[in-house]
Amino acid sequence: MRLLAIVFTISLAGRALADVVTVHQCSEGPVPLSVDVLDCRSAPCELPRGQDAAVMVEFTASKPLSALVPKVHASIGGLTVPFELPDDRKDACNWLVGAVCPISRGEDVMYELRLPILASYPSLSLTVELKLVDQEQGVVTCFQLQAKVV
Repeated sequence: MRLLAIVFTISLAGRALADVVTVHQCSEGPVPLSVDVLDCRSAPCELPRGQDAAVMVEFTASKPLSALVPKVHASIGGLTVPFELPDDRKDACNWLVGAVCPISRGEDVMYELRLPILASYPSLSLTVELKLVDQEQGVVTCFQLQAKVV
């Protein structure tokens, strides 16, 4: 029983140290199980210019997935524009942590989004939306996050 208490305490401590932030649901697709933004404990998350924003997205596959593509959009003052990822980041299957495509139905998956925040970007507040899209263009998971480029 004492061992169980120690494991439970360590588990709670690990969750307390994680940078899991509150996100908003998109108009389509389920919200992820968790979203962990490096160095951000609450929204709006600060995204330093000249660095990659590291975002860990945990979700459960509701069906078999043979392909997974990230679609990122930024909304600023009512205007929504696509955020073009570098070529090496356009296949989310290459950015899974502890998993590989194809993904089985019911499998819990961790995806790492590395979002380049260029030094030339102005300081501003925005909403970042990430959709992970499958081989049939269906939305696997989606969330919106309040952020500030600093």
